[in-house]
Amino acid sequence: MIQIDLNLLQTFDALYELRSTTRAADRLGLTQSAISHALRRLRDAVDDPLFVRSGRTLQPTARAIEMAPEVHAGLIRLRSALAPGSFDPTTVQRTITLAVGSYFCTLMAPQLIAWARDVAPGITIRLVPLDKELPAMLEAGAVDLAVGLFEHVPDRFVTETLFSDDFVWIAAREHPLIGRSIDRAELDACPRLQIGTVHPFGLPTSLIEIRQVSEVVGLQLPHERHPDAVVYEGLTAVAAVGASDLIAQVPRRLADRVGDVMGVRIVDAAEPNVLFTLSALWHSRLRQDAGILWLLDKLRAFGRDPDHR
Repeated sequence: MIQIDLNLLQTFDALYELRSTTRAADRLGLTQSAISHALRRLRDAVDDPLFVRSGRTLQPTARAIEMAPEVHAGLIRLRSALAPGSFDPTTVQRTITLAVGSYFCTLMAPQLIAWARDVAPGITIRLVPLDKELPAMLEAGAVDLAVGLFEHVPDRFVTETLFSDDFVWIAAREHPLIGRSIDRAELDACPRLQIGTVHPFGLPTSLIEIRQVSEVVGLQLPHERHPDAVVYEGLTAVAAVGASDLIAQVPRRLADRVGDVMGVRIVDAAEPNVLFTLSALWHSRLRQDAGILWLLDKLRAFGRDPDHR
């Protein structure tokens, strides 16, 4: 069995998130030489370089990418177990505010709220929309946790990958595309509904780039084509496709959850699906907050199984 102590795992977690020995040393309160020594021990333990230098940053190897989610989740659970005081969800009185998009609201919010009512009646789950002011809201404590697609996250925030999904083509159940394999030319010939957003692609802020789930697929429309309809979120897209001759790309989990009710089917399209990953984001001051860690554990379970209870 590989023998790796907790300090090595914390070093790996910091290096993976920050991609810098200097920044990892600052976060952990260690010298750069101590970080370098820990990295050498990690490399020896797993027989892999784990990180390779690319310009001024460290880039993870395939092995490091494979290890990172499990290491990070394990450290969070350990911190929760060792956190001072006890957290009893059955008795605590608290409001936890999450900033989320419509995808989360459709797929996870109903189960999350129902579960919280069952196991933690004193905890109020409050949902607010993702906003360009999210960094300031996290700093001020107006938002405890956010779920979305985030890039360029500064060190004072913590992120954790929750789950991945992919986009699929959908059409009304009686559409001529249903029931057979479709090539790209046939897809391009069909009238199309596009999911857009109220913000331009890649909405930048001074600190964090928030990308709506729908924007991942927004660039898939050929430049010479104009959409026949545009909506700003996925649930409306599914309903509109079910009531028309339009086709659209929506997240697979969304199509699986509401497709039958809204009269749509997944098209058997012979092309690669566009993948996206949703992450949780919170301020580092809540790194050991028992309530946040408790909620994150449930979000991970929902990510593994959308129908988890």
